[in-house]
Amino acid sequence: MSTRSIIHQATLNEWASRIKEQKSSGLSISEWCRQNNLSKDKYFYWKRQLKDEVVEQVLPDIVPLTVPVIPSQSSPVPTNPTVGRENCTSCATFTPTPTARILINGISIEIDSSAPDSFIRSLIKAVRHA
Repeated sequence: MSTRSIIHQATLNEWASRIKEQKSSGLSISEWCRQNNLSKDKYFYWKRQLKDEVVEQVLPDIVPLTVPVIPSQSSPVPTNPTVGRENCTSCATFTPTPTARILINGISIEIDSSAPDSFIRSLIKAVRHA
């Protein structure tokens, strides 16, 4: 651990104590900072630093997702530029019907039966930490 990291960690520990002290004091942040000759900007800066440190320690790295390629079940779009998909009688539209709906941390995910199990596991793991 470098000297800079050690100093940063010591400062984080000091500010953790200060923030805990402010909360238990019953004073507003403004009043507590005034009484302790500290700026509110510095208080909020270090509060944010502590939060970021905790998040970094508690949450795992970002989970990469591999989106499976689902083969298109529609006919190719005609090459005639005057005929659009909306008025093409030979173009079928593919609208998969979800077979499962998952709600995690306020995020709703709809999945159809063609989604691989490994993708669903990765997706749930990623959303759980969102």
